[in-house]
Amino acid sequence: MDATITNASAESIFLPGPNLDIPAGESKTWSAVTVADMDSNAVLKAYVVAGSLTVSLAPGSEDAAVATQGALNAAALPIYTVANLPTGYEGRMAFASNGRKTGEGASSGTGVPVYFSNAEWRTFPADAAVTV
Repeated sequence: MDATITNASAESIFLPGPNLDIPAGESKTWSAVTVADMDSNAVLKAYVVAGSLTVSLAPGSEDAAVATQGALNAAALPIYTVANLPTGYEGRMAFASNGRKTGEGASSGTGVPVYFSNAEWRTFPADAAVTV
């Protein structure tokens, strides 16, 4: 799949991995990228969290099922089912589309924001491990 990476900062950003130099206010395409490539790129994640970069995935690509999880940007959480939550790192956040809110029964979760802490995905505000 292709990812369009947009630099929202006032400075040029160099992104190792795809070796892209993205001038301030411009976009570049990272061709033939996988979600795993993006997930393992710590520099990309740091700039996204800081709000300097946004990443949009091209719809209809070979990895389209994952691309429907949404754009990677500081204002929107990536969406996963509980079973498909990726490997986390401390402070990482996502939306578990079938995670349970307080009071919802097993296998009938309507979705919750989650964060990764102490080797598990956890819900707000209970700080409990996320379940289906």
